[in-house]
Amino acid sequence: MSAATTGHKAEVLAKLKRIPIFEEISDNEAFLEELFGICRLKKYRAGDLIIREGDVGDEMFVVYSGAVEIKKRTRAGDDYTVVILKAEYNVFFGELALIDDDKRSATVIATEDSEFLVITKADFTRLGDTYPSIGLPITRAIAKILASRLRKTTGDMLTIFDALVSEIED
Repeated sequence: MSAATTGHKAEVLAKLKRIPIFEEISDNEAFLEELFGICRLKKYRAGDLIIREGDVGDEMFVVYSGAVEIKKRTRAGDDYTVVILKAEYNVFFGELALIDDDKRSATVIATEDSEFLVITKADFTRLGDTYPSIGLPITRAIAKILASRLRKTTGDMLTIFDALVSEIED
């Protein structure tokens, strides 16, 4: 179902304006209209599996209403909660699926009845090819997210390395 058929166009556009990944285009109504045109509304019930870690996916999700739990599996096979994302936080997940064809890095489960604005990789690619002035800022925002995660991971690895060296020296 297209977001346009939900009868909530003004609310969807307002939501898209508040999503950080769309910040660079948020003041351009024409760009937001084009983005709105590729959004699909998907509904999930509390407890539904949205994404399974290890599966290949091609969709990004904006939490329109409701909430989700992001879970990771340890090497020992234990699940742990990384974060709870709620619609009022103006959040999204699965954005890397717009860029690559790799496996999902986490499991996502609806913690309550929820609605999502979903963008597929194919639709995003078409949008970016047709309107580079829309696709490029969003791609830059994804690149910034990746850079931030890489810096955090590097910092975490250095902390672990320092702790191991300290343990060995003691």
